Amino acid sequence: MQLFYSSSIGDALLTLEEDDHFHCTRTLRSKPGDEIFVTDGNGKIYRSRIIEIRRNDTRCMILDENLHPKPSFALAIAITPTKNPARLEWFVEKAVEVGISEIILYTSQRTEKKSVNEQRIKKIMLSAMKQSGNIYLPKLSILVDYPQLIQAITPKYSQIFIAHCEEKSVMLAQLHDQQKDAIVLIGPEGDFTTEEIQFALEKGAMPVSLGPSRLRTETAGLMSLMMLHYASSQK
Repeated sequence: MQLFYSSSIGDALLTLEEDDHFHCTRTLRSKPGDEIFVTDGNGKIYRSRIIEIRRNDTRCMILDENLHPKPSFALAIAITPTKNPARLEWFVEKAVEVGISEIILYTSQRTEKKSVNEQRIKKIMLSAMKQSGNIYLPKLSILVDYPQLIQAITPKYSQIFIAHCEEKSVMLAQLHDQQKDAIVLIGPEGDFTTEEIQFALEKGAMPVSLGPSRLRTETAGLMSLMMLHYASSQK
């Protein structure tokens, strides 16, 4: 099923804009009278009929809507921007395809790159959501500093895991309780500092291992998410 996204949805009408408008009308050559499926990124899919194609948008009449159940528990990853932006973008795309509730991009003492292209990240997330059929668009937080990150997630997530290389720890898949919200902290390419690890542990974070290999930041992020999903499917 070809799926489009709209943030302009009313009681009876919705509007496709920007990339979705051009993909629908220019690439796929849809025309008035054609039926299309549109999501709001919050679990609803709208079966709609195109009624007007204008220069900058496409107006559609809503025929019916279907609400898909939200995942019972949130799974999130907090990760630092990578020196090569393409690696972070790869992680974001794959994480949305696999299924994730929130992505937090934060900066720490050893983070080398302190900026990201927020609009490009959002476009990648939208594209991955539509391609994969995971119709809940993850929440995105941009460039939170490390102390703020810890303070923000402590009351929000029942399980906070920190994956670091300083000592051997229990595998993430063994510790994760699928009946609770969970977030994994992934360090920068130079790993967390000892002080950062200690700060997280004092706030209730649990140290975890992702296996014997030393992983790149983006690989560690995806591996963590896969382990959370695997643990949930096995219990």
